[in-house]
Amino acid sequence: MHPAFDPESITDALDRADMDLWTRQPPRSDSARLRFLLSRHANHHTLAARLRISPAELQAALRGRRGAPSEQLHYAITREVARLWQPLIRRWAHHSLAERGGMMVHFRGWFGFTGAAGSSDDGRFRLLTEQLPTLYISRLFRAREQEADEETLRRIVADAVGEAYFRVSPTRGLRMVELKDIDYIEFSY
Repeated sequence: MHPAFDPESITDALDRADMDLWTRQPPRSDSARLRFLLSRHANHHTLAARLRISPAELQAALRGRRGAPSEQLHYAITREVARLWQPLIRRWAHHSLAERGGMMVHFRGWFGFTGAAGSSDDGRFRLLTEQLPTLYISRLFRAREQEADEETLRRIVADAVGEAYFRVSPTRGLRMVELKDIDYIEFSY
């Protein structure tokens, strides 16, 4: 797993899975990647805020004055490129998955019902691999495109895995399945 990505983050897991769809690789150097990112952001200030650095630091990194950027900046650049690289291919794949299915999630985390303790379905750490129902695939991709927070994405994944694993649909008003304390999560399609 690439150290730039958080193994516990659903956002990063979706971006890692999308990297397998690329038909060509992004630029290799950080300065070339920054130039690509500038073409996708409105201005230097927007990109600097996204990378959590000052505009002056961004200018210095673009000019290559400070040599190699810090490890933290390098990882931020890598994550941002993964989020924005080849959007048409990503959109086509997401649309196709939302229609036909085929998205798998593999995770280790606390998962189960929030109800009465003692049953075999009670919440505990589980290592699971499940195929997500198509309804949730489109919800998950839509939320990711709108840059939803991790809690929202976790709720969607919990509902999807709850329906696939426990055969419990939250659409019937049953919101009893939780996913938390994720050690790692991966998606594949």
